Amino acid sequence: MKEKKVNKMKEEYPFNELIKGLREIAELNEQEFTRSRTAKQNSFFNALKDSTVVYAHVSHKLKGHNFIKILEENYKDNILITYAPETSGQSFYDDSRDKAAEIEKRKQVREPLEKFSAKKSIDTVIYLCNYLCDGYQSPIFPEDVITNWHIWHAIKTAENFQKQLIVGYQERFCFGVECYEREYITSPEKIKFPIKIMEI
Repeated sequence: MKEKKVNKMKEEYPFNELIKGLREIAELNEQEFTRSRTAKQNSFFNALKDSTVVYAHVSHKLKGHNFIKILEENYKDNILITYAPETSGQSFYDDSRDKAAEIEKRKQVREPLEKFSAKKSIDTVIYLCNYLCDGYQSPIFPEDVITNWHIWHAIKTAENFQKQLIVGYQERFCFGVECYEREYITSPEKIKFPIKIMEI
């Protein structure tokens, strides 16, 4: 009986060691993920340390991101947050919907910015996104992604105010392929205001 128990323990030992090793790897991965996330967060908010009034435009793909809550807590009444539309609201078949969709997008994005900037002097523009080329599907050419109300809104806002733009992205895909948005914001010839591009 005792011999059977010893044999069973010998059989279970490699399995138990394997489980222990997998747990240690999982713990190390979790620690590394936490360190990386903390470092990215600290870097992002350090870039904002001199900012007092902030405008943040957020891709529809990042609604609910934890940075948004932190920004709201840090800046309270001195921040405006708008969200890029998820769809165009337009139609290939009905031109009358185009005007209505344009009005709706202006109400969602531009009008709040106009009201906010009339009362406060914005010193930093933020754009948060998943990919730099986040956008919505074109109603006319479904294979195209329209980015006018996403990153381009943030670029034009920083350009108009001549204030720094901080772009926070999650996915590095745009840095490994041809991407007009990435090429534009990394071109000193095209960008005529301070810009920081950061992984979040």
